Amino acid sequence: MLEITGLSSRYDAITALSTVDLSIQRGQIVSLLGANGAGKSTLLGAITASISAEVSGSIRFEGQEIVGKRTEQIVASGIALVPEGRQLFGQLTVEENVRMGAYLQHDKRNMVGDLHLVYQLFPQLVERRKQLAATLSGGEQQMVAIGRALMSRPKLLLMDEPSLGLAPLMVSAIIRLIQQINQHGVTVLLVEQNARQALKISTRAYVLEKGRMVMSGDASELASDPHVVSAYLGR
Repeated sequence: MLEITGLSSRYDAITALSTVDLSIQRGQIVSLLGANGAGKSTLLGAITASISAEVSGSIRFEGQEIVGKRTEQIVASGIALVPEGRQLFGQLTVEENVRMGAYLQHDKRNMVGDLHLVYQLFPQLVERRKQLAATLSGGEQQMVAIGRALMSRPKLLLMDEPSLGLAPLMVSAIIRLIQQINQHGVTVLLVEQNARQALKISTRAYVLEKGRMVMSGDASELASDPHVVSAYLGR
């Protein structure tokens, strides 16, 4: 579904990514692990053309090269990003924020159905749909950010630190929601600080260190690898 080959990215003289390879098959949840500054967000930004860095190499989505395409073209092809920090419009309502994800959709019937699915996944948002996004809890804001991305009908959902800053119970809820979204046919590339939870729900995983991909394999195998355990699992 997604094939990244020899991807490099530079911000002026600073190399953020160096000849990165990554592959995602349809229907998978794939985790990307790495410390702060490893280049994880840059990788997601390169896929979605949402960074200012110079990008070289190949990113093929469903057989089509997307390096050089504009962000809206990439979204239209079926890729959506849930960004780190949610990036909601605080003075707009929950529903207004969610509907913004459908800005490329023109069929109102599809929009109604997609909105119904979002509220089915996140029933907490139904009673808050007229509430300003700025007044929500962190977990509720994350649900809005995910719902907004789903409104674009993605085939591949990129998620950048969805549990960041959330209480443990809400982290578990978000992880379960990612599984539900995947069960609805959406492939997921997950960047997640809670490596243990991420590996538990993933098919495959990659480890990025200082802009280079240093490990990859089945998630269950990486979960028992001594380096991964020491660096990311804390035991």
